[in-house]
Amino acid sequence: MFMKIFSLFKILIFSLSFSYGSIEKADSLFYQNNYLESKKIYDSIFYTENQFSNSMILKMSAIEERIGNYEKAIFYLELFQKKEDKDQVNKKINDIVLKENLSGYDEDEKKIFKQFYEKYNWYLLVSLLLFSCIIFIVNSIKFYQKRKINFLIPFFYISCFLILFIINFRPLKEGIIFKENTFIMKEPSSGSDLYKILNKGDKISVSKDLEIWYEVIIMSEKRYVRKKNIRLID
Repeated sequence: MFMKIFSLFKILIFSLSFSYGSIEKADSLFYQNNYLESKKIYDSIFYTENQFSNSMILKMSAIEERIGNYEKAIFYLELFQKKEDKDQVNKKINDIVLKENLSGYDEDEKKIFKQFYEKYNWYLLVSLLLFSCIIFIVNSIKFYQKRKINFLIPFFYISCFLILFIINFRPLKEGIIFKENTFIMKEPSSGSDLYKILNKGDKISVSKDLEIWYEVIIMSEKRYVRKKNIRLID
C-alpha cells in the first residue's frame, strides 16, 4: 500500500515538474514572438494535461487573437474572468464582442447574480453552517436550563433552508460557439426544425448535458445545439 502511494506521489511530482518545464519553454517562445510553436505547447498542457495558470491562458488568448481565432481568444478570456474577474480583461472581452458583433454578452441582473453566487457561494455556505450551529448550541443550552428562546427557531429554519438551496442550486453553465453557422434546433434531433443560427464566438447558456446535444436557454426557451460546436467555460 505504501509503495503504491509513493509511486503515485512520484508520478504527480514528475507531471508537475514536466508541466512547469513545458510552460517555461512555451513562455520563452511567446516572448520571442514565436506564437505558433508556443501555442502547440500551451495547447498540449491545457487540453492534454488539463493544467493551466491565469498567466498562461491570457497568453493563449493573445496568441489566438493574433492568428485570427477570436472565438478561442474570447473563450480563454471568459475562463480567466471566471477565476479572477479583472476590469481590464472585461474591457478586452467587450472590445472583441463589439469588433466581431457577437451575441450573448449583455450584462443583466441574472448574470450579475450568477457571477456573485459562483464567487461567494462557498463563503455563504460556511457562514450559514456556522450560524446554524451557533443557534443549535444556544438552543440546546437554554433547553437544558429550561429556558425558552423561541425567537431563534425561525432563524434556524431559514438558515437550514438557505443551506439546502445553496447545496442544490446549480446556475446555468455558459459556453462559447466554436463553429461558424452553428444550428440551434428546436428539438435534440438533426431532423428537427431550425430555430436559429449562431456564429463562432457567440456565448450561450447551457442548462443540460445530453448524449450528443446540449440543452440551451435562448429567450427563456429550451433549445438544442450539438456538443461538437460549443465549448463550455468550465
